[in-house]
Amino acid sequence: MRRFSKSHGSHCYLRSFKTECPRCGAEILYWECTHGCKVFFEYPPYGKLIKHKCKNIEDRSTKNKHKVIVKRPKGLLENTSKYCPACGKVFDNQKSLNDHIKQMQKFDYFHQIIGVKNNENNSMSSDKDKKEYDHPKFGQINLI
Repeated sequence: MRRFSKSHGSHCYLRSFKTECPRCGAEILYWECTHGCKVFFEYPPYGKLIKHKCKNIEDRSTKNKHKVIVKRPKGLLENTSKYCPACGKVFDNQKSLNDHIKQMQKFDYFHQIIGVKNNENNSMSSDKDKKEYDHPKFGQINLI
């Protein structure tokens, strides 16, 4: 009765023959063992067998063949919905948020503070726009 070892060695041999490399066309030695390993070696074999370099290059290039794609979760990184900083109520657009703040200014102190800050920011941006529009620069196209 014949016993098979679990590791490779001199007893591990199925077939080998001379052939050509399908990628570069060089003469190589195809070697296959009883465990299912298939390897290309340089031909002619002198002493220790040397793996065919074309095969190693192909293995390395497949690792870097495809770019790593990072998909970020939707909705976590960009905050598309507007919310009231005083009460936390969520709104679809900026106009409905401004209407809410104007309405709640009459009843709530926190909404009054936010309303004052909102008015200051709006007046600063409108003043800046007016200043640029009132004093156009000569030789430039001034868009509204």
